[in-house]
Amino acid sequence: MVVIGAVLVIFRVIPERQTAATVAGVLFVLLPVILMVLEYRRAQLQEMIWFVAVLQFWTVFALPILGIRLLNWGVPFDQLSFVGIPGPVLHQFSSKSYMVMMIVTAWCWIKLARRAQT
Repeated sequence: MVVIGAVLVIFRVIPERQTAATVAGVLFVLLPVILMVLEYRRAQLQEMIWFVAVLQFWTVFALPILGIRLLNWGVPFDQLSFVGIPGPVLHQFSSKSYMVMMIVTAWCWIKLARRAQT
C-alpha cells in the first residue's frame, strides 16, 4: 500500500508524465529486488511461494515495462509493446500481477505471524 501511495505522490510531484512513470517504474523494479535480498538473508527460500509471486511480477512486468520505457524514450507508452503485447495491456496485467504479489505477501506474513505465536 505504501508503494501505491508513493506512486501517486510521484505523479503529483513530477509534472512530466513520462519522467514520473519512469521514476515509478524504477521503484517497482528496485523494491522487489531489495525485498527478495532481505527475505533471502532472513530465511533463505523458506517461503518459496512468496519468491515466485515476487519474481513473476518483477520479471514478467516490472523489468519489461521499465525497459520499453527507457529504450523508447519520447515515444508515448500507448505506442510501445513488448513481445507483441501493447504497453497499456502489459500495464493492465501488471496491476493484476502486483495485486497477486500483495495477496501472497499478506498470506505469507499471516502464516509467519501464526507460526511465531505457537
